[in-house]
This record gives sequence, C-alpha cells and structure tokens, in this order.
Amino acid sequence: MWSIMNLFFGGPPEESLKRQVGKKASCPDVSEKTRSNSNEKYEQDITALKEKFGNSFITGLCVRFTLKEALGMMPRNRKRVDAYYGLTRYLQNEFGITLTIYSQKTKPNDHEEDNL
Repeated sequence: MWSIMNLFFGGPPEESLKRQVGKKASCPDVSEKTRSNSNEKYEQDITALKEKFGNSFITGLCVRFTLKEALGMMPRNRKRVDAYYGLTRYLQNEFGITLTIYSQKTKPNDHEEDNL
C-alpha cells in the first residue's frame, strides 16, 4: 500500500512528517479560512442609511426603496436589484431590518399592486 502512496506522493511515510523544515516550519499545514467581516463590506451603505433615517435606524425597521433611490444613496457597479441582496441579508441577520429594493421597470405581480 505504501508503494502506491509513494508513487503518487513520493518518499516513505516518515518523510511526510518532516515536510516542514527551515523557514517554513512556522507555517500551518492547512490554510485556515477566516470569516470575512461583512461589516466592513457594508459599512458605507449602513452609514448612508443611518444618515437618512437617523435615530429611526433600529431593529424592526422596514425600508422600501426604488432602485434609483438606492443607487443614489448606495452606489453599485451592477445597477440591478440583485446587487443589493447581500446587504439586505446582512441587515436582516445582524440588525433585524428589512430592506426592500424594487425596480420601477419591473411590473409588480397582481398581489403587489395594492402595496405600491
């Protein structure tokens, strides 16, 4: 069995235990995944929302914007509603704030017409 492993990985099994030598010995064998801090990613967007709503920017807030309004406050390279999906999920999970962004070009469903 070791001969098959040696064919693919090279060397006897003892060598795999000594694979880190010299300067590389301080590096981990496996690279660790660090969770990216979404707060930094959406910091400017949250600041813009806080400027608009002031003290009203609290848990339970429901906000509804047109895409044009959202792009004015929180610009995106991709000028589509789906560019804000990450922000809406982040606000819902972290702050309990429901952010809805809709396009004026998209026709609403029958049940949505009453809400506009």
